[in-house]
Amino acid sequence: QEKTVTAPLVSASKDLATKQKSVQTLAIFLTGNDALLTRVMEDALAIQLSNAGYTVRNRETSEKSVGEQLAKKRQDKTEGAVNAVEVGAALKADAIITGTVIINLNDQHTPIIKTASFQVLDVAGGGTLLAFLSETEKGMTLSLMAGSLVSHLRRNRE
Repeated sequence: QEKTVTAPLVSASKDLATKQKSVQTLAIFLTGNDALLTRVMEDALAIQLSNAGYTVRNRETSEKSVGEQLAKKRQDKTEGAVNAVEVGAALKADAIITGTVIINLNDQHTPIIKTASFQVLDVAGGGTLLAFLSETEKGMTLSLMAGSLVSHLRRNRE
């Protein structure tokens, strides 16, 4: 029986086309079932974004910003977690990509993503510019998944 490829489920805000033109700098914060492979996915996404003409804040700068924000909350005795949009603002990013990836190794030990969800958040306005969910039976390599997300971003940029 032939297995079908399911297109990603994508939702774009009404003003994405307008706001997307001003999005030049992005930060990336992903979570996943495997921390090391999730970092590799962040790298794949950063490469695809860079190749598409975006500036991507590096992971070390992003992690430092999160640490500083957590320290400030402790010092101010403020409750709550660090907000992704706050981190994006501290990094002077126009948008921040958050999301979750489920990564497994296939029979050839290649990392494969079967399920991934991403949100592109507008740092200035705090809203979601783009929501993206991909579920595939066979899975996609990390670079193909990153390319798929970036292609959806680019559609609204030009």
